[in-house]
Amino acid sequence: MKGQVGTLVKAMDVLDALGNTGPLGVMELSRMLKMDKSGVSRLLSTLKSREYVRVLSDGRHDLGLRLFELGHILQARMPVRQTVIPHVEALGRETGETASAAHYHLGQVSYLHDCISGKEIRLGGRVGLRCLPWHDVCGKAILAFCNEDYVLECLKHDQQAGTPSIPSPSELLAELEKIRKRGYALEKTDERCVIAAPVPCHYRPISIALMVGGPSSRLKKSDIKRLGLSATQHAQQAARSLGWKSNLAKNPKSN
Repeated sequence: MKGQVGTLVKAMDVLDALGNTGPLGVMELSRMLKMDKSGVSRLLSTLKSREYVRVLSDGRHDLGLRLFELGHILQARMPVRQTVIPHVEALGRETGETASAAHYHLGQVSYLHDCISGKEIRLGGRVGLRCLPWHDVCGKAILAFCNEDYVLECLKHDQQAGTPSIPSPSELLAELEKIRKRGYALEKTDERCVIAAPVPCHYRPISIALMVGGPSSRLKKSDIKRLGLSATQHAQQAARSLGWKSNLAKNPKSN
């Protein structure tokens, strides 16, 4: 039994590595997971037989379609996702821009639902995307209202793991303070402008955010304020639908 559980854990490690890093060769996986090459090859062969892993044309391995299918089944069964869908759709209709909902869990942000804008130039969907909160507008909107010690602990963990493009603690805390004062997170580049508002909760850490955005060429300063207000209002409505009350503390150190 112990050997079977150990093998299963190793198989999960392989899937996690492919999910977090992208396509990898056998030798790359072997070095990353500190496993012998033959063991990695056997695991990949087994996972490939059940379509949890696929082989690319260049010989590297990547996640398989079975995981995609299971992910969609999981999304359909998530009660929180079903509850926030109407609010994402309403946010998209009201603003005319692409709207999404994201969930934060175990140090990563996962996108649950999209309402794609009908405009010719628009943002694409993000369903199925997983990313670190430091690199994502929804992640920052959520962390801005989390306990500061928890945020710094997560940041330290990713820094020690060698995760690229991690902000310094001072930079991150300064950015999160701006988000708290504004009430929503804003990310604007030459190409796109996105806004994320946290869904407030009174009895547990905030874990959901609604996002809306479009191309920067179309969204001016007045539009950004309008989108920020809409995202905040729909996030509050989503909280009420879930039976949650506001927990947007001004000083998250005391949460």
